[in-house]
Amino acid sequence: MRKLISLIIITLFVFSSAGNSFAKSEVESLKIGILSDESTLNPYTYQTGYPGLDLVSLLYDTLLQLDKDNKPVPWLVKEYKVSDNGLEYSFKLNENIKWHDGEMLTSDDVKFTVDYFIKYPKSRFTNPLKNVASLTVENETDFTMILSKPDPNFLIQPLADVPILPEHIWSKISTPDSETNAIGSGPYILSEHKADQYYKMTANKEYFKEAPPIQEIIFPIIKDTTALYNALKSGEIDAISSNISPELVSQFESNPSLKISRGAGFSTTLFQLNSEKYPMTEKPFRQAIDLAIDKKSLVDIVLLGFAEVGSPGFIHPSSPSYNSEVKTSFDPEKAKQILDEAGFKDNNGDGFREDQKGNEINFTTLVHSNNPIRIRVAELISEAINEIGIKNSVKAMEDTTIISLMWPDYDVSKGRNFDMGVFGWSNTMQLFPDRIVELFYSDPAIGAVNIGGYKNKEFDALSDQLRATFDETERQELINDLQLMVADEAPIITLYYQEIVNAYNPEKYDGFVFQTGKGIINKLSFVSGERSEDAAGNNSNSGGESKSSDEKTSNDSNSVKENNNGILIFGVLIVIAAIVFFLLKRKKKSNDKDDFDF
Repeated sequence: MRKLISLIIITLFVFSSAGNSFAKSEVESLKIGILSDESTLNPYTYQTGYPGLDLVSLLYDTLLQLDKDNKPVPWLVKEYKVSDNGLEYSFKLNENIKWHDGEMLTSDDVKFTVDYFIKYPKSRFTNPLKNVASLTVENETDFTMILSKPDPNFLIQPLADVPILPEHIWSKISTPDSETNAIGSGPYILSEHKADQYYKMTANKEYFKEAPPIQEIIFPIIKDTTALYNALKSGEIDAISSNISPELVSQFESNPSLKISRGAGFSTTLFQLNSEKYPMTEKPFRQAIDLAIDKKSLVDIVLLGFAEVGSPGFIHPSSPSYNSEVKTSFDPEKAKQILDEAGFKDNNGDGFREDQKGNEINFTTLVHSNNPIRIRVAELISEAINEIGIKNSVKAMEDTTIISLMWPDYDVSKGRNFDMGVFGWSNTMQLFPDRIVELFYSDPAIGAVNIGGYKNKEFDALSDQLRATFDETERQELINDLQLMVADEAPIITLYYQEIVNAYNPEKYDGFVFQTGKGIINKLSFVSGERSEDAAGNNSNSGGESKSSDEKTSNDSNSVKENNNGILIFGVLIVIAAIVFFLLKRKKKSNDKDDFDF
């Protein structure tokens, strides 16, 4: 009987394991609402950093991947080594990685991708790759990159950022900006895209990291935020990519069918100035605008406290590279004084200032029409600027129109045609401090996101020093100086970093992973086997207090668990019955011998 008991224990273990696998049963279909069409979702055509690039990441893979704490971990590569001098990187790819069309992904595709982005520039991906002096392919899985100089951020960008392209497809493409194909190696395959209506993605069953847990993801495009929220409340969609407006958070928290996930956000909302257009070319004029805007009131009034006040030096206060000497200022009287001293005065008595030559000043502030919070922020800023005598009005426009004026073709070398604008950068701009160089360097080849056209030789010189310095102490000193300079020069006015408040239906899918600074709509939420034990806590709840934003939500719903328990019990009973029946039959032949010897 001891062996009988052993068999029963083993059987229980087997069925328990089966039950655990059943608990991870697949979700048939999930609907996630997004606010705008992101074009054809390949690395050259996506529209926004969030959620556009995150949708691209479901279709394409990178060599490394940022985990929930934004630390780079191996992804396409299973291991890598870095030389002591920081110049040589050796990689080994995972085996049996396939493109969506069944072709194998090899080291040759990696080399092709690097060469292609250099030949056909896409600023976000091309600039970080320029430091790759050579890439040598040893075999299908092994390759080596040699850098022209050490790069302390190389693991993050480009390695955890640049999507790898299939050579057999892109080698035939010479106009990537108009390309419509989106064949990658990612966990999902783009099966359908109806412009301004929806995207449909299906699970890549042959994904090298295990088949994804969701069979189909549909991203309905709902351009009106109120309609987006209502669709979630009514159950038409299962989650939303956008932040919940602060004034509506309590409504969502009290909804028993929804779950709230909250945490610090690294996306930056700012007031962008066109530094090429007079009188924004003048430092005192920019400084006066900065002093006129009460950033704390914006956070308290418009964001209801669901944001952190922006740092004038751009870098987030939670960053280890933040310069605490940089202080936010609000002083309208000083702003007026600065304008007076700089020669911007109201000469005709209409309440608004003219420039030093007596010409009228009348600016327009652009703002995205699908973002009510930013529209209200733009209105309050416009009122504040009017109060110090700078005539200004607000104009809300669609995303594509805003981009065509502020950042035509996403290429800062093509100029700009705007006065001011409420603009924003996604969380990736805060991932490492060197990106401040890209924001304000005068040469577009380096200042790839300098959409205001700011030019300052001293800033460029400090940036050049930073780019050539690898001692961490010296680097931090230079980063501190750059922040102080940006705060003083005011090429932009950093307004706030909005807290992330996501909502979703946990009954439909509760496997979302909250990525610090980004939220739940990220690649980690839609792949299998990437949820570590220490991340298995619940990061949010229904209608109650929020828990740590660094924690992920459980992947198993109660209903699935109950079904699995039933299956387990039923299976165990069948096995026990079979064992007893077999024993009774065997007992006639041998009373004293236990035939079950495991």
